[in-house]
Amino acid sequence: MPIASPPTPTRAPAWSSLGHRMPLAAALLATGAVLVTALTWQVDNDAGIIGLDPRVLDWMLAHRGEPLTSIARIVTDLGDTLSMTILAAVVICWFAARRDLPNALLVAVASVGAGVLVVVVKQLVGRHRPPEVTRLMEEPSLSYPSGHTLGSTVVIGIVALTVIPGLRHRPTRLAATVFAVLFPIAVGMSRIYLGVHWCTDVLAGWIFGVWWLLLCVTAFAWIHRGRLARRVAVGTGAAERS
Repeated sequence: MPIASPPTPTRAPAWSSLGHRMPLAAALLATGAVLVTALTWQVDNDAGIIGLDPRVLDWMLAHRGEPLTSIARIVTDLGDTLSMTILAAVVICWFAARRDLPNALLVAVASVGAGVLVVVVKQLVGRHRPPEVTRLMEEPSLSYPSGHTLGSTVVIGIVALTVIPGLRHRPTRLAATVFAVLFPIAVGMSRIYLGVHWCTDVLAGWIFGVWWLLLCVTAFAWIHRGRLARRVAVGTGAAERS
């Protein structure tokens, strides 16, 4: 007896509705671009908001202790590159098995792009991490932006946007949404607590992450909208010819 193929999704992806809100998406993207540019300029020029960095780090150092240190280590490990890569790969394979190519591609593009963005911005800014005496773990790479924070923001965010709408039970969707919001925040805070990032590194990770996430979803929604329009045009033309 032949094994049935995985069902082909019939519903449009939840994120495709953004295709009808392009002006709003464009405004949010422009605002995000201004924020990341302004923050990066201040970090590059030792100005403005970076005055908060030593104060926040000193506060974290003054409040270190157990069980917070153990919790911070666990959270930062769960938000590292390996963990996020595994999560993204599992979700991509799951969507591929369901023949849901749009969602699989969106998760792949957003996740890989986040990794590239971290490397590029780190090299462009070239910021050093806090002094070694403040660090509770070894980190050899550059500091700005926080790769853990940016990566977890994008991967958890894109997984939430593609998976949560398909969950059947409302309490499950609510719990997953709360986790998707709180986890990247916890990862960012753990990086400051462990002394491996400045406050503005983490802030940049969140802003860059949300901006990249929105850019990917907007681009895919725009492409999806264009494909639907072409299908409608082809169908209309075929009906007129018949």
